[in-house]
Amino acid sequence: MQETILVIEDDRSFRTALKTFLADEGYAVLEAGDAAGAMDLFDRKRPDLVLLDLGIPDGDGLHTLTDLKQRSPGTPVVIVSGRTHIGAAIEAFKAGAFDYVTKPIDSMDVFLNVVRNSLTQSRLTRRVQETQDHLLRLIQNLPVIIFIINRDMEFEFLNDTTREVLGFSPLEIQESPRRFLKRIMPEDRGAFLDAVRKGFESGSENIRLEFRFRHKMGYEVSLRLQSISDTRHNVDAPGHMEGMIQDVTHSSYMNKVLLQNERLNMLRGITEEVAHEIRNPLVSLGGFARQLQARFPEASETGVILEECGRLERLVQRIGAYLEPLEAKLTRCRLPAVLDFVLRLLSIRLEHTSVTCRCEFDPGLPPVLADEDFLHRVFIHLIGHGIDTVGRGQTIRITADRSNGFVRVSLNLGAGPGDPLDNYRLFTPFDEEEMNLAMCSRLVERMGGHLILDRSGPDALLILSIPAYAELRDDHKDPTI
Repeated sequence: MQETILVIEDDRSFRTALKTFLADEGYAVLEAGDAAGAMDLFDRKRPDLVLLDLGIPDGDGLHTLTDLKQRSPGTPVVIVSGRTHIGAAIEAFKAGAFDYVTKPIDSMDVFLNVVRNSLTQSRLTRRVQETQDHLLRLIQNLPVIIFIINRDMEFEFLNDTTREVLGFSPLEIQESPRRFLKRIMPEDRGAFLDAVRKGFESGSENIRLEFRFRHKMGYEVSLRLQSISDTRHNVDAPGHMEGMIQDVTHSSYMNKVLLQNERLNMLRGITEEVAHEIRNPLVSLGGFARQLQARFPEASETGVILEECGRLERLVQRIGAYLEPLEAKLTRCRLPAVLDFVLRLLSIRLEHTSVTCRCEFDPGLPPVLADEDFLHRVFIHLIGHGIDTVGRGQTIRITADRSNGFVRVSLNLGAGPGDPLDNYRLFTPFDEEEMNLAMCSRLVERMGGHLILDRSGPDALLILSIPAYAELRDDHKDPTI
């Protein structure tokens, strides 16, 4: 590719001679006789090298040099001037000149070497800048947060992934460093501060910790911080720490769900076996006791046996209660935050199936009184079921409105490409799926709501109704909500 040189020289004959010489050497040459024309050409053409006379009209050459370096620091500027005083050269180098050539030019070969060296420097500078820009783009788009933090707990750099993972832009956190610390869950904040301080004290030791953070939308995310020691400097107490923060919410949440399911499955097996072993002899004992009571009504012992049988039956029922879902812990929940969290967990599955979830919530939608963990489980399954129902590349439309003290959320699943949706099949509690709509319905009922499948229109609607959160008077507010 032909390189371009801008010659800024008010002497027309000298400018023409330079242009002819450089053109013969294979360069494309631009020329300007004053500062205004030179800056216009520079902005439009962005030459690879500038040859500048300090004595150009309508402007001081040093000022023009400063303007050029401000607009493009990587473009080399060679001064070609009749000013031979050493002070002029020193001022030019201070202003950013790459080299200084005096007029008249004694040796064109030497001058050509200056031009070539300047262009070589220009190419190297351009490559370095392009590499830096490329690396910065990579860093900004990495799926993890890249950070630099100082001893005052101030973030000096954060990439754009901060916005996706935490909900805050890098600038929001950098302008208010305490915002990050305050959003760390109180139970984890002390461990985070201790680990970071230890990292600064040790210098060469990498730190690794997991902590929970309150997303800008209000839900909790799990993060893993990994620092990277700086091997370029052998210092015991560095002033900066570099590293990355990874969003591990999905794996953390799924591990918790799997652990809970494993415990429930184990408990289910034990309780079913115990209930079976107790109930079989219990039925026989109760039957024989009733026969004895009918035959010998005056015998008080049969009453005692029947009373004890009743007590054992109640014990069996209590054992069976352990098979039910956990008690709901009702709190104030914002549905947009719940859906945002769930869609983050399902993002890979949505991307893989090319299914889009479009949430259309009224900005004035009130919060709901519900168990946040129950809501997460219910929506994960409902949207997951919707992904299987609507087919590849389709859209699940989620709307919400308020109705008679409830917030009603509707998932429009369309007509469905496969078998028609069937209430019996979807809500049977004996479905082979670990979490079917029957279980979703039971969880919703535990929160005081209900779940139905509406096929009255052309599209199938899964409608979830949850009690709206009623604001209490200040003197009657429950501090736990």
